Amino acid sequence: MRRICITISYDGTEYAGWQRQHNALGIQQVLEDTLEALFGRSAHVVASGRTDTGVHAWGQVASFDLEHEIAPGQLKKAMNSRLPDDIRVMDASEVGLDFHPRFDAKEKTYCYSVYCGDTMPPLYRRYMVLESRPLDRDRIREALALLVGRHDFKAFQSTGSPTNTTIRTLYGAEMKVDPADPHILRFYFTGDGFLYNMVRIMAGTLLQVGYGRFLPGQVEQALRTGRRELAGPTAPAHGLALMSVRYPGR
Repeated sequence: MRRICITISYDGTEYAGWQRQHNALGIQQVLEDTLEALFGRSAHVVASGRTDTGVHAWGQVASFDLEHEIAPGQLKKAMNSRLPDDIRVMDASEVGLDFHPRFDAKEKTYCYSVYCGDTMPPLYRRYMVLESRPLDRDRIREALALLVGRHDFKAFQSTGSPTNTTIRTLYGAEMKVDPADPHILRFYFTGDGFLYNMVRIMAGTLLQVGYGRFLPGQVEQALRTGRRELAGPTAPAHGLALMSVRYPGR
């Protein structure tokens, strides 16, 4: 038995998130069905974490066990020949049988993309949210700095996903202007893990700060008290993408 690790990129628009479901199509099901079609037996594909309906990925990491002796490079080609155009295996490698894509992950990076203008270019509509109001970028940077560190992010969590603790470490939080288009703002968040909808709520909060509904200090108050009503709304899913997952020694 071999354990294969794959890096996957996908456009999440047409999918009900990562997880296999009874009444909707998830990325996990598409990958598992592809492996069964290739090798004639079912395989359970485990990801570094679930992405929600409509969320995209540049660098999702997953693994599965395989008895076939196919080389990783050939496996990548075989899977991509059967996968739909909006899902692609970008890399494949053999790892130890003790590797777990979720529990072994050291850090993850997400990006939330915003188009600042009065009209959304059609080619951006699947991957960015439109923000037509002027944003105070200095205030946003001030709020971003308050998020960095080890905090209780209870106020930045949606209900519906049980967890043992709401304490997480955010190693970095920054805003960048896309060099190809100054209308595009991207918020990058790197941490040891993220709560349910945590990145989307942080993005929604930063936008509230940017157009003056919240002061930056309200972010600190939300972290200190854990009160969900002190954080902003959950930003739309399609602006979010999982960029990368990092592992020790990889």
